[in-house]
Amino acid sequence: MKLMYFPGCTLKTTALNYEKSAIEVAKKMDIELIELNRWNCCGVVFNLAVDSAMHHVAAVRDLIRAQQMSREIGDNKLVTLCSMCFNTLKRVNELMKMDSEKLETINKFMDDEEDYECGIEVLHFLEVIRDIIGFEKIEKLTIKPLKNLKVAPYYGCTLIRPKGIGIDNPENPRILEDLIKALGAEVVEFPYKIKCCSAYDVVYDRKIAEERTREIRKAASRWGANIIVTTCPLCHYNLNLPVRAPEIPVVYFTELMAVSFGVDEILDPEVRKVIYSLMGEV
Repeated sequence: MKLMYFPGCTLKTTALNYEKSAIEVAKKMDIELIELNRWNCCGVVFNLAVDSAMHHVAAVRDLIRAQQMSREIGDNKLVTLCSMCFNTLKRVNELMKMDSEKLETINKFMDDEEDYECGIEVLHFLEVIRDIIGFEKIEKLTIKPLKNLKVAPYYGCTLIRPKGIGIDNPENPRILEDLIKALGAEVVEFPYKIKCCSAYDVVYDRKIAEERTREIRKAASRWGANIIVTTCPLCHYNLNLPVRAPEIPVVYFTELMAVSFGVDEILDPEVRKVIYSLMGEV
């Protein structure tokens, strides 16, 4: 199966491990992630101003790139890994479907591009795993169950909010829990799994991010977790800030999948060491 893939900026800079592990586990699921041609930054956040159209140009340009590539590969699904890219692209896509006036304005503005026809489906990689592959198949692909791992799933905000855009119940999501179980690890339920990590507060007031990180890590440790798993590069960055809190590693869900699927050689040596240490295999 060939699926279009939008990496976004962070996956090419500070979250290279996320991209590398995702591409590798996708291969194990017989999925080829084909990087979008000439993609650009999606804009990072969805602009809420009612009268704004220009703030959505970047995302629409990426959707046009996907529209062009979809004709080549015969599939309209655009897969993302970064939660913020997913949220921005999907919300802009849905807005263009609902607001014909904004769509016309943007199409006219980008007169050197073909018109966007709103035929692209934006998906997060987790949706592909749940809805196309299925967790039963994940269990069958697991050759190294993640024994001794007590995993706290951390969703953050943009993967599950707002309702109608997010990939799961925004109050009580279960998609990460179901994946963790399929990989043979123990799920640790903890009340901070949908609490904001402080996002871009870290840019202008690092103390806010540090305090929130401390709360989340303390909660995960208090509820019995020995590792936190996330889907968002910004959450991953904030949760790894050096603060006075329990030492608990934070990894991407695809890194756990790589170990479970037996392709852990592609992982960063330190990440691999941490996971195997917790499993008691170092």
